[in-house]
Amino acid sequence: MVELYVENSKSKSGKHAIRTIIYKVDDRPMELKPSGKSVISTYKFGQAEMVTIKDKGTIVYIRLVKNIKNRVTGRIVVINNDNTVLTLKYRKMKLKRTSGDPSFYDKVKAVFDLLKVPVKRVNLK
Repeated sequence: MVELYVENSKSKSGKHAIRTIIYKVDDRPMELKPSGKSVISTYKFGQAEMVTIKDKGTIVYIRLVKNIKNRVTGRIVVINNDNTVLTLKYRKMKLKRTSGDPSFYDKVKAVFDLLKVPVKRVNLK
């Protein structure tokens, strides 16, 4: 059982936004849309909730933030059987491993290809 914060909100001006997505990846990625306890979102418009994931298997949790200059930064966490196995940072269209096992990158790549998120370079060192 894993508790995750799921949010989809944007500011009044529309210049800042946060989007969080959860995918379950076994043979191919499938988006999970569980409902949970409602919490206060970061920005004015949108909703946020705390979600409990009971599924076993590999889960890819993606949190992307758009700033005032339209730059997107993010954090990607891969969870395998309730354990965090890989964390990545997304910045300037590059992915960088911050901790964990790089062999789980294939699951992240499958999700990013499905979402059509541009990635120029990947650093798994």
